Amino acid sequence: MGRERPSPTRSTASRRAIKAGRGPQSDDRKAGRRPVLSDREVRQVVRAAATGDYFAADLKTKFSVTASVRTIQRLLKNVDHLVYTKMDRTLPLTAAHKSARMAWAQEHILNPGIWESTNFSDEKKFNLDGPEGYKFYSHDLRQPTQSYVRRQNGGGSVMVCGAFSDKGKSKLAILRDRQNSDYVFQQVNASIHASRETKHFLQEMQVSTMVWPARSPDCNPIENVWSAMASRVYAHGRQYDNVDQLEAAIFAAWDSIEQEYLLQLLESNSRRRLAVIKEKGALTSHKKVRFGRKRGWF
Repeated sequence: MGRERPSPTRSTASRRAIKAGRGPQSDDRKAGRRPVLSDREVRQVVRAAATGDYFAADLKTKFSVTASVRTIQRLLKNVDHLVYTKMDRTLPLTAAHKSARMAWAQEHILNPGIWESTNFSDEKKFNLDGPEGYKFYSHDLRQPTQSYVRRQNGGGSVMVCGAFSDKGKSKLAILRDRQNSDYVFQQVNASIHASRETKHFLQEMQVSTMVWPARSPDCNPIENVWSAMASRVYAHGRQYDNVDQLEAAIFAAWDSIEQEYLLQLLESNSRRRLAVIKEKGALTSHKKVRFGRKRGWF
């Protein structure tokens, strides 16, 4: 009898990735065509992809491999510890932010009826060439998630302001000119929207306002409305040639939001506060709501 061949020393993940890259082949090393990627190239590609800095096309160029981009994509898909995911663009929370969120959630969890008389408002920017924050990367499950923050820029976009309550939606306002502190109305606690003039106007009109914790999109259900609208405005990767086309699509998306969906979001408010308390002020999974869901996270 011949001597048994020693077992390979590479990791299980690498072995699976190499096998997937070769395709269905015999265990005999001499059988079948030669693999497009050598074992060394597979290790290089997987190691670089795990940093989250490269797409498949970048990896092909970086290592000058003969494999196609599609082959590299299939290779990475078969690596257990890699997943292609969306990068988080949420601003980080400091200890002070978490403390304020906890105090706010504890205060309002005791008065669930307040949401029946609350108007949730916010602003949203839509770009001609697609939504912001849709940056994807290969995430190594053994490492912390990556994030990025994109600064706002002028031109090629439409800024809107809207609100909703249990009675329905407001009219959607298009902010056509550059806004300054004299005119911007925004109830969430963002520094660019803090305006003495606005506060004075609301006091004169006897409009009650709610103190809102900073950096808390997961607590505001209108963020889910914007997400639902964006999925319709940019369906199938659509882009727009001019502002008029984009505005028409935005209004159509706003009109498509049904009252039933808004009521579902309002019903989620108590769960949102409980989630904040459970997470000790950290961001919760409620920011992941999708339009049209009857059940699940809101």
